[in-house]
Amino acid sequence: MGSATLFHQRWWLCAASGGLHNEVTVEQGHDVVARLAFVSSRKMGFRTLRMPLFTHVLGPVVVRGKGKPQTELTRRLSIVRSLIDQLPPFDFFKLAFDPTAEDGLANADGLAFQERGFVVRPQYNYRIDCRVGLEEIWQGMDFRTRQHIRRAQDRLEVEVIDQPRQFIEFYERNLALRDRQSRFSFTQFSNLFMECQARGCGQLLVARSPDQTDVAMTFLVWDDAAVYYLLSTRISDGNDGGAANLLIWNGIQLAHQRGLWFDFDGVSTAGIARFYAGFGGQICNRLVVTRMSLAFAAAQYVGAIVRGEIPESNKFT
Repeated sequence: MGSATLFHQRWWLCAASGGLHNEVTVEQGHDVVARLAFVSSRKMGFRTLRMPLFTHVLGPVVVRGKGKPQTELTRRLSIVRSLIDQLPPFDFFKLAFDPTAEDGLANADGLAFQERGFVVRPQYNYRIDCRVGLEEIWQGMDFRTRQHIRRAQDRLEVEVIDQPRQFIEFYERNLALRDRQSRFSFTQFSNLFMECQARGCGQLLVARSPDQTDVAMTFLVWDDAAVYYLLSTRISDGNDGGAANLLIWNGIQLAHQRGLWFDFDGVSTAGIARFYAGFGGQICNRLVVTRMSLAFAAAQYVGAIVRGEIPESNKFT
């Protein structure tokens, strides 16, 4: 149906959510022509609709019709509005989608959500077209990024691991040493990894020093369009010796072998943006769609004050 990504597949949604995902659909005749998946949960009396964990893109999937571009645009807007109108009552809603899908026709989805009172904002991302020659990709990188990769290759070995527990323990240990807590639960991770392995669309990589010390790990997944840099972690002292660069380079090589794009899967900070930019590629946007009730917004604001996340001078401005 449409140009669904790996994250739209029902097996992925089931594995990532523990079977708790829902969806709304639009039918024409006896055929389902559109669907929108989400996970509904309730906490502190508030109902939220979100994407499952480890799912970074999940917009509407719409079967493309026939006709002139304007006809197709009008049709898609109508169908997506119908999906939105079927959503159950909620206090908070958030999803992200790729506006370039369907040759850019999916960009209209943002307009449909905006018309229904949702807030639509960009999330920046980097992508590398790995369908070109590997040497062209290499030369397109910043020379300092290439240096980090070369140095890491001299002292580290990259291996494939098949035990998700190794990744979970390494990830959580690195957070603990930084005195931080994970923003999400790994409850479904092992099952999700095994489902990816069974379908040949996921891989865990580790960079190890000569004494067999784990320095960095990453989880890569892919579909027919791209390899996604889904999740990564490295040793807590920040001195990974270019291991993160090396693992990304291995991911890029994997994408090249498969004739796919390499997707960095979103930029969250300026530092990460500078790091990703060193690999070359193209900057692009995803669209993040949110909406919240006044009660939920007030509760979030009070919670931030209690946690000390809002400076005193800004509390009432």
